[in-house]
Amino acid sequence: MMKRLSLAVSRLLFLACVAVSGSVCAADVRPGDTPVLPTLTTLDGKTINPASLRGKVIVISYFASYCPFCANEAPKLQKLYSKNTDKLIVIGVNIETKDPQQKEKAQQWVRKYQLTHPVTTDFVALERVLGKRQGLPINYVFDKRGMLRRVDVGEIFDEDFDDIAKFAQQD
Repeated sequence: MMKRLSLAVSRLLFLACVAVSGSVCAADVRPGDTPVLPTLTTLDGKTINPASLRGKVIVISYFASYCPFCANEAPKLQKLYSKNTDKLIVIGVNIETKDPQQKEKAQQWVRKYQLTHPVTTDFVALERVLGKRQGLPINYVFDKRGMLRRVDVGEIFDEDFDDIAKFAQQD
């Protein structure tokens, strides 16, 4: 049920984007697409090569330090990651690119929520591939082959995290 709802929301956002702009939005990545993700650099200077993530479910989670809904999701994303590290990776992406203190705010976020999953400030590189964001937080879930399976715009519920965990455990 939640997968169908996520797909329906993604389609509605796509249609809204086309209606507002009169054309197709940047990247227009939708569930079923297999975009080539960029190489990312984490806050601690490590490189994430997406090809090395094949075989794991990837959750890319956009956040901002001022977003209360992102703050609600942060500990749940950490829990999802820590309980499924063998099958899943969460990559937090701070979107505050115009803030000169972006990196410091992202590092404070990591400390505050005791995050052990990778966090990056490479939002612009991801935006070129995934398109303009339609809200916050946003979670993109890719299957083990790199296909986008769901896009959740706005805070997601505990049962959504459970669905993602179950999806990651499937072979």
